[in-house]
Amino acid sequence: SPISVKTTCRTPFCVRHVVRSDKDKFTVYLDVKHFSPDELSVKVTDDYLEIQGKHGERQDDHGYISREFHRRYRLPTSVDQSAITCALSTDGLLTLTGPKLSGGSESGRGERSIPVTRDDKPNAAPSS
Repeated sequence: SPISVKTTCRTPFCVRHVVRSDKDKFTVYLDVKHFSPDELSVKVTDDYLEIQGKHGERQDDHGYISREFHRRYRLPTSVDQSAITCALSTDGLLTLTGPKLSGGSESGRGERSIPVTRDDKPNAAPSS
């Protein structure tokens, strides 16, 4: 079943997100339905996963709007940073997943850009 992405933000312009960390992997889900893959930037810098999105002014039901967000998540030390993947579903759910290594290795530290790949189907992540 699809994942339910909740927010505590009270404005309609928030980027809703869910973060999960279990014994095998670290996963971030972001609702970025207002952004295309080329308007998103995902990178790992040291121990942080950074996601940015920006689009210029475009028309909506109420007039014109431009959007921009920047989210940063601290990665657990056990995450293999060199193996983090990023996929965008057709319904606008960005899913970032990093496998965890046993023993908390320091694998892949530094800076790395992660490509946003387009997934041809709606999100299929488990519901919370």
